[in-house]
Amino acid sequence: MDILSLIVGLFMIGLGFLVKSAPDLIAGYSTMPEDKKKNVDIQGLSAYMRNGLITIGLCIIIGYFVFKWIGFTMVASSMILLMTTVGLSVMVLNAQKYDKNKKQKTRLTYFIPVIAAFFVAGLIMYGFIPSKVSYGNDSVRFSGMYGFEINIDEIEKTELADAIPPIKIRTNGFSFMSVNKGFFTLENYGRTRLLVHSGKHPYLILSKKNGDKIILNFKDSFHTEEVYKRIEALRDN
Repeated sequence: MDILSLIVGLFMIGLGFLVKSAPDLIAGYSTMPEDKKKNVDIQGLSAYMRNGLITIGLCIIIGYFVFKWIGFTMVASSMILLMTTVGLSVMVLNAQKYDKNKKQKTRLTYFIPVIAAFFVAGLIMYGFIPSKVSYGNDSVRFSGMYGFEINIDEIEKTELADAIPPIKIRTNGFSFMSVNKGFFTLENYGRTRLLVHSGKHPYLILSKKNGDKIILNFKDSFHTEEVYKRIEALRDN
């Protein structure tokens, strides 16, 4: 995703310089009759499009790495969609002031940034929803963001711990305050799947036969202990 964000961001920046030097590339203007083109401030429009596209490109690149650094990897991964949707909508809306031709104006583009904002807020709220646990005869399933299902015969060891190794890198996950969900690199453990809802112990550590580790807990410590007992019971059967 790092490379894709860089490529898309740089493409938008390059496209910005291109439309300034070749205004006929601007959608709508290139197909406009010559008599209507005369009523368009093409110098102002092309400069506006250049600045807007460069801004979108920079926001994609910078936004991706900033959100990834603070732990909002889902928001970071959505930067291309969000910035192109919101940015291009705002550009289309504001570009109308350079066109002096009479036309019917639409307010649809006003709603697109609002929808995108709700999308981001929804992702963040979804990250805080506690996972639910369901048990099968030979598996356990955890719902919600970065939920997963694990077969009992994959588990080599289960244990409750009062602390876990420090997180070194967030590789692909949601992280805010004491909530950590997804894949993280932990000191001494390496790449580890986390489903941590609270910074309070105990933590349930599942060690898989292939060497991978899963760490989880819930705000209610009794819930964490209950999950541990249920998994142990399934392993003993």
